[in-house]
Amino acid sequence: MRRAAAAALFVAAIALLGAARATAADDGWTIISFDAQIRIQTDGRLLITETIDVDFAQLERHGIFREIPVRYDWPQDRTKVRVYELQVQSVTDAQRRRVKYETSGHGANVQIKIGDPDHTVTGKQTYVIAYLVKGALNAFSDHDELFWNVTGSEWPVPILRSSATVSAPGPLTQTACFAGPRGSTAGCQVQPLTNGATYSNPRAVTPGDDFTIVAGLRKGVVSEPVPILTDRPREIEDYFDITPLWLALAVFVVLAGLALVLWRWYTAGRDQPEHETIVPEYEPPEKLRPAEVGLLMDERADPLDVTATIVDLAVRGYLEIAEVPKEGLFGSRDWSLTRKKGSDAQLRDYERTILDGLFSYGSGGQVKLSELKRHFYKTLNEAESELYDESVTSRWFPADPSRVRLTYAALGVALIVVAGIVTFALGMFAGGGIVGLATAVPAIAVIVVSPIMPRKTQSGAELHRRALGFERYMQVAETDRQKFAEREHIFAEYLPYAIVFRCVDQWAKAFEGLDLKEATSGWYVGNNLASFSAANMSRDLSSFSSQISSAIASTPGGSGSSGFSGGSSGGGGGGGGGGSW
Repeated sequence: MRRAAAAALFVAAIALLGAARATAADDGWTIISFDAQIRIQTDGRLLITETIDVDFAQLERHGIFREIPVRYDWPQDRTKVRVYELQVQSVTDAQRRRVKYETSGHGANVQIKIGDPDHTVTGKQTYVIAYLVKGALNAFSDHDELFWNVTGSEWPVPILRSSATVSAPGPLTQTACFAGPRGSTAGCQVQPLTNGATYSNPRAVTPGDDFTIVAGLRKGVVSEPVPILTDRPREIEDYFDITPLWLALAVFVVLAGLALVLWRWYTAGRDQPEHETIVPEYEPPEKLRPAEVGLLMDERADPLDVTATIVDLAVRGYLEIAEVPKEGLFGSRDWSLTRKKGSDAQLRDYERTILDGLFSYGSGGQVKLSELKRHFYKTLNEAESELYDESVTSRWFPADPSRVRLTYAALGVALIVVAGIVTFALGMFAGGGIVGLATAVPAIAVIVVSPIMPRKTQSGAELHRRALGFERYMQVAETDRQKFAEREHIFAEYLPYAIVFRCVDQWAKAFEGLDLKEATSGWYVGNNLASFSAANMSRDLSSFSSQISSAIASTPGGSGSSGFSGGSSGGGGGGGGGGSW
């Protein structure tokens, strides 16, 4: 409750601040006089003619606007609001020439915007507004009554003189007049007429003040007043009626929606169960490339897979990786890539894209990692797309995994939008907004499961099982060092796979103490040639892998750019205010 009250106070403060700023901005002019002629018709309607004399002085304005409230609270039934039906008859100047105007709804008010948007005026101007109001009279047991706020308190400038004249089909039985801030009981002058009265306010109406009149009629002089009532528009807090019906429906929507999401994953997103035991594989299954194994492992083509491919291309003799010494005390470590041979038929499409893309920057067939930043990302996206295409062509997946994830994520977002619409519609018309909120739960669940919705085919699942066996083989390398020492020639060959399996350290430790210069001399050049070892190379390669993953995925930086009757003034109908424009 305290948080709600604080929030309400904050919103009110912002609204008042905005109103104050708007008022401060609309000054420098004056309302010289405001006169209202109110004719009570026998059918209870009011024909009101307001003559407003203003002085814009040297200001250039198009005209004024008049705000008249037409929706009021109905204390007898909080689910209803009282409505005045207002129809503008005419807007003229002092010579009764028609003046352009337009009407629109502004919350509980009708706004009459007067003036020509293509023409400005200065100095003294007169605006005569005639409008018809139905539903404003109030019925009591012994009399009928007009309780009307003539000027309204929402003008940004003072009204120097104000008056009102009421005429009726019969004599008035009682009259009263109040002026000043809302709630004031200070009286004003009333002059009786044969069938009416004239009300004069002896004081200027300053912003925030009201000028309110009361006129009583005998029963039967006019048709029995009947208030026009309509259903109150639901406020936000009324959108969520916690009734047994809505609560039960919300629980059903949540459970049914989650069950549907689970069923969809079980039937369309789950790989076929792998019943066979995972056993170590001593070489990549079906001679898959490192990036292809990486894609099978996590169903994603990502910078790590491309990094492993670059190392694999180096091992296979297409390029050389060399560490560039730091320059100066605050220099940063860099790496250079040198092309050793061109693309050939041995390369997959994505490998050819990566190789050619690397050396489209720099010069002379050589490029530094630092030169790839904010450039290579386009090549990266193209290579990842080709890797996905290959996985579908090879029937590892029935559909592109990236598109499957995107489709389900987009579906989840769309369902959240639908949930918002349902919340708004049910809340506004029936108070069942909780059902809409419940609809958002399975929608969010769709987004949550979207990363795991890509499904492998039977052959893809089998390759994945074998890739897990190959991963197990490489991860036990450190504990079975002697076995790997006998096959030292595979160190460099399988090193790119260690990158995608994230086990470079274990793989390097299996070869600790062995002379690996010959295995790496054709594609890798480090700074510490004298102390070359598998451990040192592992550290260097980890640094290289981290830097190249960052460099190739780096994108150009973006730019951003950087509101009745009560017996006091302010009661009854009418009121509102206005301003200039």
